[in-house]
Amino acid sequence: MKLPGKTTPYKSSIFVLFPGILTSLKEKTMTVSELYMSFPKLELGDYISALDCLYALGKIEIDSEKGTLYYVDADTL
Repeated sequence: MKLPGKTTPYKSSIFVLFPGILTSLKEKTMTVSELYMSFPKLELGDYISALDCLYALGKIEIDSEKGTLYYVDADTL
């Protein structure tokens, strides 16, 4: 997992992926693979790490029955 720090600049960390992922999921729910395909130059490991972090932060959820990811709107909680 590439977190920003002394050896990893912010621009090389997974944090820069968060806005793009969240924006895509705000527009529509997607499967994990559909979302991944919308970022063609993204490494799979970085993508999975970004999803892990966003899930842990409560920003995204997964519908296990449908297999889709969706954005969690904090205003509706």
